[in-house]
This record gives sequence, C-alpha cells and structure tokens, in this order.
Amino acid sequence: MSLYLDLPVGLGEKLWSHLLQSDVEQVAFVFAAVAIEGDDTVLTAQDHYLAEPGDFEIHSEFHVELTDEARSRIIKRAWDIGTTLVELHSHPGDFWSAKFSPSDMHGFAEFVPHCRWRLRSRPYLAIVVSPAGADALAWVDKSGEPMGLTAIRARGEPDVVPTNQTISDLVTFKAEVPEHGP
Repeated sequence: MSLYLDLPVGLGEKLWSHLLQSDVEQVAFVFAAVAIEGDDTVLTAQDHYLAEPGDFEIHSEFHVELTDEARSRIIKRAWDIGTTLVELHSHPGDFWSAKFSPSDMHGFAEFVPHCRWRLRSRPYLAIVVSPAGADALAWVDKSGEPMGLTAIRARGEPDVVPTNQTISDLVTFKAEVPEHGP
C-alpha cells in the first residue's frame, strides 16, 4: 500500500517557509480529504493552519508543545470540515537527515490515539521537516502501528520523498520510548 499527501500549488513552499523560518521549531497543520485509489491512500489538502506564538505551551529550538486549547481547536476544525489531520513540525538544526526524535515518538504515543478517537479513526499523518529533508509516519488502520509515507506531491514542485529513517528503525524507537514514556 502506498500513501501520498497531495498539496495544491504553492502550499508546499508556504509550509516549508513557515517551518524553517528560524532556529526555533515551528508547527503547521494540513486538513486533508482521504481517498482510496486502488491500493493507494491519498490525502489531499483542503486547508491549512500555521501555528502562531500563542498556540504554544513550550516553544524552543529543541521542543514544542501546543496548548490544550490549540490542540482542541485544531482537532475540532478537522472534525467540522470532515478531514483528517496532518501535523508538520520542524527540526531546524538537523542538517544531516530528517528523523523523528524520541520526544516526538513519546508525544505520538499520547496524542495520536486521542486524535484518531476524536476523528473517528481517520488517518493521522505526522511529518518532520529539516533543512536536510523530511520524514513521516502515518497511522491509517486499526493496528495502531505507523507506516511510512510514499511521497508529498505538490503541483509545480518536485516530489518530496521522506527519508523513512524512523519507520526503518521503529524497533529502536520502541525500545527508547516505552509504552508509558521515556
């Protein structure tokens, strides 16, 4: 099975500009329609949101955490417009290769099941962006296990193919991030 995120003209550039604007981690969300096309699942952007300073509980070079109000508002927006949620955040200091951190994985263990429950089991896609590329994990079925993203396709721009470093090393992450956190 292949999984794609399709973005309209200009949105990829807008997202990357927001996410890599400084040395501080940034966050954005894409609200995407879900379509099954044969063996492929395609998430197509319908709207987006660029997180603002007031959305953060913690906002630093190495860690971000949204406020409860911001998380609730974003999930509600996805529910209201009938979309799934795509989270993007940056690791602006990672110049070697994009990969989720143990802290990211711990956050997913808590947030992804909650978000999928609130959105009635719709897929959840997380993307980390760095100056060196992007990595992605998606939760699409009832197993609770993530899968990799095949590509981000933005009209008028080259496809972004994730590094897949995290999904390739998931066993190590599971050892580093036990079920109830580090």
